[in-house]
Amino acid sequence: MNQMRSELISDPPLAGSYTPRHGDLCVAIFSVDSNWYRAKITKIHKDTGLIDVLFVDFGNSASVSSSDLAQLSHQFSSLPSAAQECKLAFIVPPEDDDWKQDAMSELQVLANAKLVLTIVAKVAGVDFVSLSSNGTDIATHLLSSGLVEYEKQKNRNRYGSLMSQYESALNDARKNRRNRFQYGDFTKMTPRSSGTPNSQMITRVVPGCFNLHQFYKHIY
Repeated sequence: MNQMRSELISDPPLAGSYTPRHGDLCVAIFSVDSNWYRAKITKIHKDTGLIDVLFVDFGNSASVSSSDLAQLSHQFSSLPSAAQECKLAFIVPPEDDDWKQDAMSELQVLANAKLVLTIVAKVAGVDFVSLSSNGTDIATHLLSSGLVEYEKQKNRNRYGSLMSQYESALNDARKNRRNRFQYGDFTKMTPRSSGTPNSQMITRVVPGCFNLHQFYKHIY
């Protein structure tokens, strides 16, 4: 990874010589520092000419022009991404944009600290995780605040403790009519099955590069 960064800085690729294709791994200029980084093309906007990319070693996204993209050297295309996608385990964000923004604001406050991550399950290759900030479980806090919901899981042997924790937090929000519960109970949750748990602790995520749907953790 260090070799790649050194080469991209000392010998930057030729911009504008690359034809972007959806799903391609390439290199893109990050506008904040004008340096080249590995990126995956996630969407091509034919109407505007902009291309959405995910910087796979950091987890943040951007919309760039095709002139800010270039071919990735073959020797660096097989390196594993240094950021891996995660989701808060079984948490369902609000559909309403205003409540979603409130939940995001609360999440960002909690994430402005050293975080501890625990893998709860792996679903379709994505880690479902719990996050704690200064001893506070983030998902439980958001539930207790009446800002999010959760998907009940059928497998009580595997997820019983977590489901009980979530339900207690949600009941607390109902009882105290916090935020979305101020006018009564709106929740309709159906139990679902999920993947296999694979608990593991790490101590660094990318707090500036995640939302209520997903975020990324750094792998070293």
